[in-house]
Amino acid sequence: MENEKPPAEDKLQEKKPQEANDRMKTWDHDTPSMREIVPGLFLGNVRASIKRLLLQENGINSMVSLSNARWGSWGTTTRNAGIPAHRHKYVQCVDSSTQDLLVYMGDICDFIDEMASPSLRSSSILPVGYEHELHGKAHDGPSEALLVHCDMGISRSPTVIIAYLMRKYGVTLDDALKFVQSKQKVKPSANFIRQLQVWEQVGYQIWEDVEKMVPKAPYQAFLADRAALLKKKGLTGNEPLAPLTLG
Repeated sequence: MENEKPPAEDKLQEKKPQEANDRMKTWDHDTPSMREIVPGLFLGNVRASIKRLLLQENGINSMVSLSNARWGSWGTTTRNAGIPAHRHKYVQCVDSSTQDLLVYMGDICDFIDEMASPSLRSSSILPVGYEHELHGKAHDGPSEALLVHCDMGISRSPTVIIAYLMRKYGVTLDDALKFVQSKQKVKPSANFIRQLQVWEQVGYQIWEDVEKMVPKAPYQAFLADRAALLKKKGLTGNEPLAPLTLG
């Protein structure tokens, strides 16, 4: 629903730390949940985004929110959770067969780079084998980690993180997807996988010109297919669909 609002913090339950061998379990969407994918970059669900204690425990002070909820009171709620407005990027989007995330991807990746912790900024290869451990106490180091979340942490937010890892580390879509899936059970939709393929084909830049008026050929092909699908469905924008399940 367009006017959907995140739940109030006082209705949330504590998320207990998970052991490394539990990481492939599907998150309960009613429970605040997040997972560190690389040092300083977390993937999570909407309930984690407004849970002040959980954010503090993991040193989160920046956030990218991907949701079809209206900004309105959510912006206030998130700031009350300790995330200042200038460190919070909100992208209104849906998990649908016609949603274009590519149009936002470069700006989102730039924002993550801008807000990146020193450990994330200085890393040059995927830290295979890295495991973040949450010990149930406040984060002792600098609060400089960033959370990327959607509603359930299954499709939209993993798509953005995969795109960021591809651009930052110069890895293939296949390698980035497998890496994220080794950390958390995720399932980007077919539409978003197609867009990540385009992201790879265009070298992480969808525009031919600095004015962002002329799409590169792979992105133009995607837009043409999207326009045809919208026409077929009798739609003018991004229709919401039921959330993905992982089975």
